[in-house]
Amino acid sequence: MENRISKVSFMWVVIMVGFAMHMLADILPAFWGVNIAMPDAKGEAPIGMLILMISLSFFIPMCGLLCMQYRRCKAMLTINLILAGLMMVFNILHAAELFTEFNVVQLLIHPVMVIAGIYLFIFSLNEKKNV
Repeated sequence: MENRISKVSFMWVVIMVGFAMHMLADILPAFWGVNIAMPDAKGEAPIGMLILMISLSFFIPMCGLLCMQYRRCKAMLTINLILAGLMMVFNILHAAELFTEFNVVQLLIHPVMVIAGIYLFIFSLNEKKNV
């Protein structure tokens, strides 16, 4: 068993924490009485959106972490690289939404998430090359 934590595993955890902070930044204004509901909300959460957000913020990073537990297997490193690529692209596209709906609080989080996604992909690529 290895005693060190891989850079890839660490970056997956950073991504998960980043998504938690992203959600917290959206919810915090409610403590000051701000209505945080979406303007066109009808009182029902869209199941597809919930599944997408759970997948991106928890399921995909957890699968990436699990892949890194079996990083001696080339298939697991390939799966991890694909997941890291998806995460990087999502973070970049999601940050681009700041151009259409600017939010100063999210401006603090999105660049960090983009950088974390890029590092995650680079570290995953290096890990795959080294096996």
